[in-house]
Formats: sequence, structure tokens, C-alpha cells
Amino acid sequence: MHVLVVGTSVVDLFLDIDPDHVKNEDQKVTFTLGDKIPSSIRKTALGGNGANVSVGLTRLEIPVTFYTYLGSDFFSREIESGLSREGVGLDVERHEDTTSPLHIVLDFPKDRIILANYNKNAYEFTPRQNHYDFMYLTSIPDSWEGAYKSILDFAKENKIPIAFSPGTRQIEDKNDLVIDVIKNSKVYFSNLEEAIRVSSIQYSVSSKEDVKKLLLEMKKIGPEVVSITDGPRGAYAVDKQENCYFIVAAPTRGHEKTGAGDAYATGFFASYLYGNDIPTSMKWGLAVSGSVMEHTGAQFGLLTKKGLEKRLKEQDNLRAETI
Repeated sequence: MHVLVVGTSVVDLFLDIDPDHVKNEDQKVTFTLGDKIPSSIRKTALGGNGANVSVGLTRLEIPVTFYTYLGSDFFSREIESGLSREGVGLDVERHEDTTSPLHIVLDFPKDRIILANYNKNAYEFTPRQNHYDFMYLTSIPDSWEGAYKSILDFAKENKIPIAFSPGTRQIEDKNDLVIDVIKNSKVYFSNLEEAIRVSSIQYSVSSKEDVKKLLLEMKKIGPEVVSITDGPRGAYAVDKQENCYFIVAAPTRGHEKTGAGDAYATGFFASYLYGNDIPTSMKWGLAVSGSVMEHTGAQFGLLTKKGLEKRLKEQDNLRAETI
């Protein structure tokens, strides 16, 4: 089983800010113009949807080639060497004289703000080979349509099934191309808010029965399997036979959100590739995401197979219920 992951790779810079210089209330953060705010760099780490999933699958012993977009600067070289050390195979589209993507993550007690820098490149997709068993497609920033069109054509031409986790830009645009990728995907990943925006559902989703309707609505678009996460409230999924499931969030000693969604998708998708059923895949997703939430940075808590087995034993009483 060889997976081609396509998506972004970034450097995440986690910044702690002196709370006395910030007003934080009503889900809004306010700075004062002209203020000099004391801050400290808590950690720098590799991130990005595609990089996170690539490292996660590799640690779970699934061979990966990661098609990603880099510049020619110091951060780009750090990303490339870091991924190579993890054993991720790389197929790099390099944009000379540009910088790599950079996230500055401002951490606050209950959540975070991410300042995201991406280059305004016209992204393409010209892989060096076409022999893959599965493709995992995730976010590409501005000017993503050309790459997505080439990716979809490539998958159809080579009969490669797609697992699709759209990024923020794709969810915001939600054009015909995004819908076409979903139609041609075998597995779909997103959180609840994103799934609502993609679907045609017009009513409030506030109960398990509402989410069940949403799962079946998303499945009608095309995917065999749909996975929807709902943060600390748990996760949902529908399988090929239209059985719908819910699982509560697993206990975790951490609260870091960066990379948690990618981690859940990684565990779920790895389990699916190993031939497990959907309830088991949901447990794998929670195990990996719970571990990531206990670390600063999206990749430090990604589990090896041995680490996954240990965590699953600790969560042996966790079960997905049918809804």
C-alpha cells in the first residue's frame, strides 16, 4: 500500500504573548496600536495539513510519497530535511525565489489565532510517477484550482482512489471543482462546521440525528465513507452500507488544537487502509488526535504503531455507537 499525499507543508512558530497587553473577551482578541508587547517563542515545528498526514501515516508504517510546494529559503530546506528524517518520500514542486509557508500561532487559554503566510504562486501538479494505491488530497492555498484539476484528472486516468480533506480555501470557495473532487472521492474528512458549509443542508445541526442526516447528505454527493469531527464533543462517520456512528472524545491530558484534525484523519485513514471497520477506524483517529493534543506542535504527538497499540489498550472501553 503506497499513498500519495498532496498538500501544504509549513513551519509553525508558537508564540506566547504577555496577557497584560491583550484584551481577550467574547471570542475576540484586541491589541493596542503602538504597544510593544512582550512575547516569547515557545516552540518551532513542522506543520501543514499534508505534512502532518504524511508523517503520521509513515509512523504507522504506511509508505508515503508527499507531493508538496516549497520555496528556496532556509525554512524550505528545514521542512525538506525534517520530512526526510521521518522517512517521508518527497516529490517537491519548488518555486524559486520564494519563501516557504509560515504560520505564527498565537496561543491563548481557550484557543489560538494563526497568522498564515502563503505565496501567491500558481500551483501545479506534475508527479514523477503514477503507481499509487491511494491518494490523500488536502489543502493547497491561493491559486489551487489548476492543481486540483490536474490531480483529479490524474486520479481518474490512473484509477487511484481519493481520500479528500479540503482546506479552508476550498471550503470558502466551494465551487464546482470542489464538489467534483468530493463526488470522485472514496473517503471524505472534515469537521462539522465545514461539512455543513459543503452540504446543501439549510437547518440547524444540533443533535445526533441532525448529524446523521448530514452524514447521509454528504454520502449522497459521492464518497463511500464520510468522517466528521466535532471537537471535544466527539466524532461521527458513515460507512459504505450507510451505517452511521458516533464516538465520544477520548480522554486526553492536553488541550492543544494545532494538528488535532489532521491527526484524527491520519489514524482513521491508516486503520481504513489496514482493512479495519469504521468503528475501529474512529478509535484509531481518537487515539492519534488525543496524543497530538498533549504536545505543542502538530507532529510531536503522532504515534508509531507500538505507541498506538499502547494507547488503544488504555482506551479499550471506548466504543462507537450506532445512530
